[in-house]
Amino acid sequence: MPRIDIHTHILPGLDDGPLTLDQSIPMAHTAAQDGTTTIVATPHSRDMEIEQSPPEKVNEVADLLNNSLRNDSTEENIPGIKILTGTCNHLTTSLPELIESGKANTLNRTRFLLVEPPFGRLPNYMEDVLGRLLTQHLVPVLAHPERNIEFQRKPKRLQQLVEEGTVVQIASGSLTGQFGDEAKKTAEQFILHGMAHVVASEMHANKPPRSPILSDSFSVVAKLIGEKSSIDLFETNPKMLLEGRLP
Repeated sequence: MPRIDIHTHILPGLDDGPLTLDQSIPMAHTAAQDGTTTIVATPHSRDMEIEQSPPEKVNEVADLLNNSLRNDSTEENIPGIKILTGTCNHLTTSLPELIESGKANTLNRTRFLLVEPPFGRLPNYMEDVLGRLLTQHLVPVLAHPERNIEFQRKPKRLQQLVEEGTVVQIASGSLTGQFGDEAKKTAEQFILHGMAHVVASEMHANKPPRSPILSDSFSVVAKLIGEKSSIDLFETNPKMLLEGRLP
């Protein structure tokens, strides 16, 4: 089963990812050549809000990129890859209302919602907001908690969220050491203790620290838990999310 990348910043001109389509296309090619067949484009909702870009803009830009990639794969014998959509939604008290009003996108129009916590102190409203999303029959997918200083120090806080229904996404760059020893160690511990469900590239450019490459982090995880279990984090579980099913 091919790899699926559910957290990326590949769409041009919407956030701090690539500026132009000419920068986005090589990122998709790199991912395809590395074994990824599906990318979910998840621009930062906050950046789009500042620029007053409507949520449907994500789908419009994704269509442009998909069309370009289809032409390239036909003309240049490049492996095929498709772009689906979502948004990377910052953890704020207004997030449940943004979803209700259609101002934020879930992953591939499912009930799964990518939520990004801060890297420093966790807000005291975090559990309340995630709980409210769950009562709305949405499932938070918490992005890169291993990079947060409080989750690093208090992993039981994340364990509680997982037990209540939150899905955890680890950044591939954390596993390869791009974000320091503490993030790498914490990511490995979350995986070893069964607290992680998905690994994603979080690509912003065609180079490290947030590149499209997933194979390097797959090798790290395979050494930790074996190749069969690693496939769940990179292929099986992401596929289930995009089909609306809980891993």
